Amino acid sequence: MKKMMMAAAAAALTGILASCGSGGAPDGSANGSIDGIRTEYRLGSTSGAFIACDNVTGNTTGRNRSTQVAVNFTLRGTIQDITIGLKGRTGNQYDSNYSTTATGPQLASIGNGKYRVTFDANSANGAFLPQSIVVNPVAVTVKVVSATGNVGGFYPQLIVNTGTSSFTVDNSLRTVEVYSNCAVTQTTNENI
Repeated sequence: MKKMMMAAAAAALTGILASCGSGGAPDGSANGSIDGIRTEYRLGSTSGAFIACDNVTGNTTGRNRSTQVAVNFTLRGTIQDITIGLKGRTGNQYDSNYSTTATGPQLASIGNGKYRVTFDANSANGAFLPQSIVVNPVAVTVKVVSATGNVGGFYPQLIVNTGTSSFTVDNSLRTVEVYSNCAVTQTTNENI
């Protein structure tokens, strides 16, 4: 009975940690956390919040229906692959168009067990971001934009597969606001 109570407490703690941006495999094979989320657009200034845009004017790179997103995270232990998705702020759900699975070669190591996945969230079909994810696009620099028409927001979620277990890490505290219309006012040298 005592073992069952401890297992239930461990499962509940894993769920609590996952909502705070960290979590671990029930069998102890790995753990991880989401450290940050960035996009190619900052609202209003070079220190403004990172946002996503459905329609962009003035982008000299021709990216008028796409937002590049980078999720930084830490993983320790045995990792077979991760599924990364963007969950809606209000609905707390996403469908298969909002996620993709990445293996080791698609994860950019930035040292000490820290990784980055960069992808394009594309709204070309007229729906709000994201509608498709393309992993490892050519990196772009950050642009300052003015924006109108806040239509919602999203946050990152990772499902980590260790080969023997899996666990979920999401961070609803790192929500990216999505705007229907943005206009580039400045291109910076800042990398996404």
